[in-house]
Amino acid sequence: MGWDEISALAAIAGALVVLVGAVAAIVQLKHLRLTYQIGTYVDLMGRLNSPEMVAAREYVETCDFHDAALLEKAMREGIDHRVLMYGGFYQTIARLINHGIADRDLFAPIIMTSPDVWKKLGPLAYAWRERRPSNPRWADFEYLVFDALNRPPFDVRKYSAPFRKRIQFESAFEAWRLEAQESLAP
Repeated sequence: MGWDEISALAAIAGALVVLVGAVAAIVQLKHLRLTYQIGTYVDLMGRLNSPEMVAAREYVETCDFHDAALLEKAMREGIDHRVLMYGGFYQTIARLINHGIADRDLFAPIIMTSPDVWKKLGPLAYAWRERRPSNPRWADFEYLVFDALNRPPFDVRKYSAPFRKRIQFESAFEAWRLEAQESLAP
């Protein structure tokens, strides 16, 4: 075996070592991403269930921004910090999901509740955007609901057919889709 053959074998061996290292790095990054996702999920769900956020959610439930007088009052006097906190929470998670940073399946519970929250806060966001066109308030939040109509929040195939039938999953999901569509109507 000559030096040319030995050099060629060494180059091939070196390429194999680099390839194995690259595969190992990709696997490690996938696990790191999963660890980050779980930590983020636990943190954000803890925030959603904090006393402050529960109070904000309860306050938002009492508001009807479809009422022109209440909407005008909120825009004129300033939007209550609880409304901003609750909407901001959904905006933050929506941005993470929309940009692929947060996993759609993992954050499906947030996606599933988004239409109800958007239905409450959407009129406020539309009024804000009308008055301040350079600041599209809660755009990622709205897009999350919009996108979920075309891409389900989670993969239903992860559940067995007998279980889906047992909980009437398809009809429940269709009812959710109708609520989501309704929430996007200005």
